[in-house]
Amino acid sequence: MDWKPDEATHDLIRHVALQNALEYEGKAAAGSVIGRIMAMRGDLRQHGKAVTGLVATEVANANTLASQEGLEAVHSVLELEAPHLLEKREVKARREGLPELKNAEKGNVVLRFAPNPNGPLSFGHARGLVINSAFRDMYDGEFILRFDDTDTKVKPPMLEAYERIQEETEWLIGRKPDRVVIASDRIETYHQHATDMLEQG
Repeated sequence: MDWKPDEATHDLIRHVALQNALEYEGKAAAGSVIGRIMAMRGDLRQHGKAVTGLVATEVANANTLASQEGLEAVHSVLELEAPHLLEKREVKARREGLPELKNAEKGNVVLRFAPNPNGPLSFGHARGLVINSAFRDMYDGEFILRFDDTDTKVKPPMLEAYERIQEETEWLIGRKPDRVVIASDRIETYHQHATDMLEQG
């Protein structure tokens, strides 16, 4: 059986479409309206296809009303039927730069970037690398390049990748890492720690 909205749901869709048309000078956008409705009424997600069709219709109606009778007409309908939607929505200030790290102390922050040396860095790698390096600068901390090369079967390391990744890292962040660690060189250390933990129970 096809889902049909009740009167309150249909009114909500119509009113949010009108609100969007008013906010955007008579050019309501279906995507924006759908996002707002789903945020207000999570229960409608299961009826997404039907809601999308209704939103498209109501957005077209709202834009037609705005173009034919003006934004004052849109405002009048909302003033009469849904005055709460005329209240200015709080716009979150856009943050610039990195967020603060909780409990981080200047001079006492260590960040690492741990690629597998099985080829050149990807764009995804570059993002994490640059962000971690920026946090290092922000907190006057330490940035470690750690080669995660202990999985020799699934991702066998390439010898030339060790040097290449260090060069790419320096190019991306503008300096050498504070420290370079090769995980496979520390197998004995990891083994000793594991043995100690087992002995301690």
